Amino acid sequence: MHRPRPNWLAESAALGDQLADWLLRHCPFSTLALLTLVVLGSALQIAQPLVLVMVAVIGDVSLSLVRRVRRARRPADPKRLAPRAPA
Repeated sequence: MHRPRPNWLAESAALGDQLADWLLRHCPFSTLALLTLVVLGSALQIAQPLVLVMVAVIGDVSLSLVRRVRRARRPADPKRLAPRAPA
């Protein structure tokens, strides 16, 4: 028996889903701002869409910095992460 042929349509859809997940995980504000502009751009007349995108990028950068600082402060010792038993 032969292997089934790869379904390129399903694989490309899976790649699109992975890309969307990555974008939402790493730069959620920019992704949502751009998607909003694409979907609602013709219905809403936004005078300066670049300002909206720049605010979203600044939000993503600040969110990334906060995540990095919180990761750096997290203790590496697993004993510190375990809850203490009542005495």
